[in-house]
Amino acid sequence: MARTMFPRALTLLVICFGFVLAGCKASNLGKETWYQVETENFRIVTNGDPDAVRTMASDLERYRAVALQLLDAQQDSQKLTIYAAADRRSYAGLVGEELAQVTNGLFDTTAQGSYALVNLDGRSGKRQLQAREFLFHEYTHFLSYNGNTTHYPYWYSEGFAEFMSTMTFTPDGRYQLGGIPKERAMTLLFTSPMPLEKLLRATVFNTDGDEKAQVYASGWMLAHWLIMKSGKVEQFKDYVKEYNRGADPVRALEKSFGMSVADINKEYEAMFESGNFDLAGAPIPADFREARPKVTQLSPRNAVAEIGHFLVMSGYNIDGLLGLLQYAHLAGVDSPQLTAVQADAETHIGNFERADQLLASIPAQYRSEIWYKNVQAWLGLNRQVNRPGEARSRDDLKKVRDQFVYLVNNDSDTASHWFGLAMSMEMLDYPRDKYVEMLEQAYLRAPRQVHIAQWLARELYEQKDAEFFAHVAQPLMLELDDEEEYEQMKTMLAELQANPKTKGKAQTTLARNEG
Repeated sequence: MARTMFPRALTLLVICFGFVLAGCKASNLGKETWYQVETENFRIVTNGDPDAVRTMASDLERYRAVALQLLDAQQDSQKLTIYAAADRRSYAGLVGEELAQVTNGLFDTTAQGSYALVNLDGRSGKRQLQAREFLFHEYTHFLSYNGNTTHYPYWYSEGFAEFMSTMTFTPDGRYQLGGIPKERAMTLLFTSPMPLEKLLRATVFNTDGDEKAQVYASGWMLAHWLIMKSGKVEQFKDYVKEYNRGADPVRALEKSFGMSVADINKEYEAMFESGNFDLAGAPIPADFREARPKVTQLSPRNAVAEIGHFLVMSGYNIDGLLGLLQYAHLAGVDSPQLTAVQADAETHIGNFERADQLLASIPAQYRSEIWYKNVQAWLGLNRQVNRPGEARSRDDLKKVRDQFVYLVNNDSDTASHWFGLAMSMEMLDYPRDKYVEMLEQAYLRAPRQVHIAQWLARELYEQKDAEFFAHVAQPLMLELDDEEEYEQMKTMLAELQANPKTKGKAQTTLARNEG
């Protein structure tokens, strides 16, 4: 069944970007002055005021120290890259006009790594919002979701991130929580809270654009009650477990809290009517040391390559890449890295000959760089995937396999390297347990990537590995918006649970993942 996964995985990885070479506002970004603001745990790329971003980076390190303690979250070894656009125009250049209309910050986790975006100007209509709140919100998502498969209901995911976003710090080394996000207060006042049952059942898929603000605002209010007043924080953990097993969100909450929805609704409505929200505070962890952010101005060549890489990696405004490339050529700020970015984009849409020409034009001294090797490996793999089985070259596939071996040996934290290695090994007819071992490594590094989880789930189903299959499939089902795929996964799960045949290897893998 593994072979049926390749066309789908390839569709997700190669053609989902819909890359069309049409100039866009991204070209203007190349004319800006860009800086890198770096701390121990963050790398912020910005065209904003570097001094203001330096202050924000210090606050973010302070926030991280508190949030890790409050959330009991694992520390991540890799720096989180944040793209901080100076204003709405720059933000639109990175994410496209449509997305810039409805967001001021984004967080995404990919097989290549996680990143966050923020609009430093933070304007929504005529209201000025604090960029720091957006960063705290998005970083809360990172801490909540990075490296694990736990799903939180939509209201809590966004409501808790809003609750954490207003954290402030006092001169005597304390933090304070519980403040009202101004934007959410205005939503509650002008639209009223979302009915509780509707809020509890809300998902990303069933909530339209006009209702999202209500979910954020009402979710903040319910999260505030849960954390500050309910006394049900421990019971909430049981609720999350039930939610992740697919339980009805309303009934599961009633069972875990030992309260009816009607009783919870009374508390919910009373909070809104009173308009009073408690604050809480405590000292910043004693072992925290204030950050000293390092600010470096990026050269025009490095800045353009950085922007181009983001456009291709994120896919938000891929149409703007041509304009950026044209600007770089006219301004004389082309670089080997930018050429590799262009080759990567051409690979995504199947222009393999053009991608090959671009890579061939990169001087030999750069061809040992990870960024070059990565594009080269995926170009070779995609070429073979797009050929009928009998037309594939085993010699070329072996070269691709070796390229991915080099990548995993020299950049082992990146899930896409392991995923590419697993694909090349499967196409070379390696035994299932050999390429699935590589696939597991990709999953461990990016467990929320649907295309990785789907392929692994199907392989585990074929192996009748009931325990590990359930570990992968249950959270995956919460990500699937395709009804047919959801029902298929549900049927497979029920079949294995009815006739379990768990293997010792699965138990070892699960222990490594949960540790």
